[in-house]
Amino acid sequence: MSYIIKNLKNLIKKNENIEYLLRIWYFKFHSFFETLVPTEQFLKMQYFIRTGCRLKLDSPVVFNEKVQWLKVHYKNPVLKKCVDKWEARDYVEIKGLKNLLIPAWGPYSTVSEIDRSNLPDSFIMKLTNGSGFNLICPDKSRFDWAKAENKFKKWVRVNFYAARREWAYKDVPNRIMCEALLSSDDGGLPSDIRVFCFSGEPKFIAVDLDSVVNGIKTSSYYRHIYDVDWNPMEATIGYPKKSGFEIERPKNLPEILKTARILAEGFPCVRVDLYNVNEKIYFGELTFYHASGYQKFSPEEFGTYVGQLIELKEF
Repeated sequence: MSYIIKNLKNLIKKNENIEYLLRIWYFKFHSFFETLVPTEQFLKMQYFIRTGCRLKLDSPVVFNEKVQWLKVHYKNPVLKKCVDKWEARDYVEIKGLKNLLIPAWGPYSTVSEIDRSNLPDSFIMKLTNGSGFNLICPDKSRFDWAKAENKFKKWVRVNFYAARREWAYKDVPNRIMCEALLSSDDGGLPSDIRVFCFSGEPKFIAVDLDSVVNGIKTSSYYRHIYDVDWNPMEATIGYPKKSGFEIERPKNLPEILKTARILAEGFPCVRVDLYNVNEKIYFGELTFYHASGYQKFSPEEFGTYVGQLIELKEF
């Protein structure tokens, strides 16, 4: 069933107009229920629909259950700064890691505010609040500004919090920013390096491969998981490994882990997303609710193990 769903998602993504309309209506639908269905009840229903399991919110054990618990109970105001892609840059700078920041321009309320002459030849335009609201521009001279304006005009009105009840996103304003487009040695986009940290300490790393094809985010990509010594782990989270393929251990792995440790300090659970281009580390984002707590962990024991890494307490 998951294979069919992923293929359906990919087909939809290939048709920009359909994908665009479905996303807008998805968020409108959930916004309608925001005031009608209490958060805990909503999460229990959504968790069952997405995972097929009943949510034990009072006694969470596995990672996905604990993520739902954090949505309800963990209300550290710093999270609101960190989930805003523009404000997160200030957080990184405060942490003494300004050198990690990708050149960026913004924030803007509308696309028409953007001074195009200031932008590099290739960039990514994104919504500062939420996930997946991006347009990749590999060539500024051929960029469809009218399409971008039409999309972001609707995207800035999206209530991202309502769809999954992730507290950190509640009442965070939607704005627009542009960021220089990084490229790997082969001219494509660099792989996502996702460092999973618990109580400020990196515990394992997920590397996503081939997640963007022809400028479009795909739902059928690969994910390799390594421990902090870069030993492959026999586990998957949501996506399969690329058969017969392993990623070379980064020469600057100690620096990657040190960077993640600095940025994760003080948080019970956070995924520190980085890019590593020619051994130069760049900051991606901080993710406090990986896949909103709905991705499948395999084997199941791995999901239980990762859940044990999250220390729940009265915040």
